[in-house]
Amino acid sequence: MDIKDFTDQLKLDGYAIVEREVTPNSSLNEHDHDWAVIAMVTAGDFYVHTSNLEKTYSVGEVFSLQPNEVHSEGAGALGATLLIARR
Repeated sequence: MDIKDFTDQLKLDGYAIVEREVTPNSSLNEHDHDWAVIAMVTAGDFYVHTSNLEKTYSVGEVFSLQPNEVHSEGAGALGATLLIARR
């Protein structure tokens, strides 16, 4: 998916978009957010583990989380950069 198409459509759908750089080999233990998340990896690799899926995402891949969905997350050896849409 093209980055511009990704951000343009999500802005139309009412999402705020932020860019996040994740430190190499970092992780966050289980937590949740009050908002829905749709994110695209733009550099590196980023993993998300939920009760239903444990997956590592690479450049160009998109993942989503529902509000209050418990998950853990982290980046690989090169870190990661994400475009995160939330509402």
